[in-house]
Amino acid sequence: MSKGGFHTSVFNKEDMTMKRAIFTLISILFLCGIVSGYETSISWIHGVEPPGFGRSPAHPTPADLIYFTVPTDVFQNEMAAERALGGVPSIMVNPVEREIEIWFKGPAFDGGMIVNPDPVCGLEGYFGPLEEGSWLLYVHFSGTVWFDRFEVYPAASVISGRVRTSDGAGIGGVNLKFSNGGGRTETDNNGFYAKGVPEGWSGTVTPSKSGYIFNPPQRSYLDVTSDKSNQNYVGIMVPPPPNDYFTEYFSSDGDLFDLSNRSVTFTPTTDGTFYSGSQQEIKKLPTDPAGGTVLSLGDDDNKRVQLNGSETVFIFSSSFASFYVGSNGYITFGEGDNEHSESLSDHFDTKRISILFEDLNPSAGGLVSWKELTDRAVVTWENVPEYGSGNSNTFQIEMFFDGRIQLSWLTVEAVNGIVGLSDGLGVPDDFEETDISEEYPLLPPVFMDYTEHFSSEIDTFDLSNTTIIFEPTVDGTSYSAFLKTIKQLPTNPAGGMEIELEDDDYRFVKLSGQATVSIFGSVFGSFYIGSNGYITFTEGDDDYTDSLSSHFRMNRISMLFNDLNPSEGGVVSWKQLADRVVVTWEDVPEYSGNGSNTFQVEMYFDGRIQLSWLEVGVENCIVGLSDGLGVPEEFEEVDFSELN
Repeated sequence: MSKGGFHTSVFNKEDMTMKRAIFTLISILFLCGIVSGYETSISWIHGVEPPGFGRSPAHPTPADLIYFTVPTDVFQNEMAAERALGGVPSIMVNPVEREIEIWFKGPAFDGGMIVNPDPVCGLEGYFGPLEEGSWLLYVHFSGTVWFDRFEVYPAASVISGRVRTSDGAGIGGVNLKFSNGGGRTETDNNGFYAKGVPEGWSGTVTPSKSGYIFNPPQRSYLDVTSDKSNQNYVGIMVPPPPNDYFTEYFSSDGDLFDLSNRSVTFTPTTDGTFYSGSQQEIKKLPTDPAGGTVLSLGDDDNKRVQLNGSETVFIFSSSFASFYVGSNGYITFGEGDNEHSESLSDHFDTKRISILFEDLNPSAGGLVSWKELTDRAVVTWENVPEYGSGNSNTFQIEMFFDGRIQLSWLTVEAVNGIVGLSDGLGVPDDFEETDISEEYPLLPPVFMDYTEHFSSEIDTFDLSNTTIIFEPTVDGTSYSAFLKTIKQLPTNPAGGMEIELEDDDYRFVKLSGQATVSIFGSVFGSFYIGSNGYITFTEGDDDYTDSLSSHFRMNRISMLFNDLNPSEGGVVSWKQLADRVVVTWEDVPEYSGNGSNTFQVEMYFDGRIQLSWLEVGVENCIVGLSDGLGVPEEFEEVDFSELN
């Protein structure tokens, strides 16, 4: 037998006897304490669909547990399987021969009649960590032999952090999946994790645990060549309703569509058969559809989309390398659909994502397009009208390759329609629709303007003794934000390099090594510190007029954009740490000489930005982030003090 790069071989009786003798010797050495122990686990997989033969991570390091799955025939239950296969499933690590053996250790079950059906179809478990070098995973039972040769690579870098609740309590048992062959790990009882990755690894890390959603939902890495600490996540407990079928039917005058300017994310459980839902307010689509492939759809039409390479999307644990985009506001899997009557029976008759299942007509206006990114496939309907109507509806589906599904709506003028996910098994007998806008938790908003202008006597600075953490989205082009109360600066500025700044002045700072900071997806290995309470990136700035036009003129982090004068007092300093660079203004007065202002910016190398203030005497100023594209046409300032 040979499958997917794993091979089989034939061992004669003498080979088997010798191997068993070696394993007996290793067992004795373990008991004598001569050979150090390994973590191992093996158990049955319940169900009737055998898994593939697999091992993860593809490129393990000496810091990794190595997970495996092994298919078997389908048996009535565990006892029946063990009787047929000659014993209980067993696993042993042989560090001398550098082999891991999986087999069935006798004696076999010898009882009477086997009852109580609970089918099993394979094995799963883990072993390790293993020493660096070449290893062989050797599986044999009932005439079947698998062997998989693999390398354990030196761990060049470690990615570590903590997963906690918003109250600071650690969350144990969170699975963190490292893409691109990186494997996975779990948090300990206090929420901490650490995982080695090979030199130059690139990929994403996605946390998951049943009953939780996480912020950020994912972190991205490119060419990792050094340790990455403080890669933290905040988990929010979302106990799913017992009969949540992830579907809402807007069907009457009293139940009209209410999800405009919302984004709803469905995060799958570990086995992919259930989801947790959450929502955020938005002002633009999460993914810009510009540059996508246009789909020419007629009325009641569909088009098949094929993903590139080996990428797949998921719905209810089923994976697909292609899907069908329907003109009537849905995506189906396995086959296309032209149905325009938004009934529950039609929604549930096939595996489907309904974002606005309604009789739409792209041939009468608007645009439908799709694009494939490194981590997701995106389909967008822009300004598509209903059939026979001149109205406009804009919405988007993002299917992440890790199983998440995100639905987003801007302006939707249709009042009826179906929104939700279908497993294709028909309308559930106990179906109750989900009031998505009420039942799914509202996460902190993803801001678009990220700026507050304290500009009058009734709108004075109110962020003393607080810190704001800006968490970037997956692509780094947007942020969510959290506010906390503090009594001291997060990073002690002592030992930092002092910078001599005059009035309306700036200084250039070059980061050491390969460290970079980022803002709105743009990456920089250097930046400029301005005396007037801000950081710029592409060029220095000495502007002291705290106007919105000045703030938005270039990429900028404004901590306290005001006419300050470090030459009249206080200290400005900076320091580079392992995971961030920190700039601090201590007791710096305004140009008038009045007041004392202490604040700090921390730019993490993973894209996070943290702004902190202690005592601030300034009343009017600008605080926030700028993408350098000018004042947004529909600018609305953020009231940072109202953040949770």
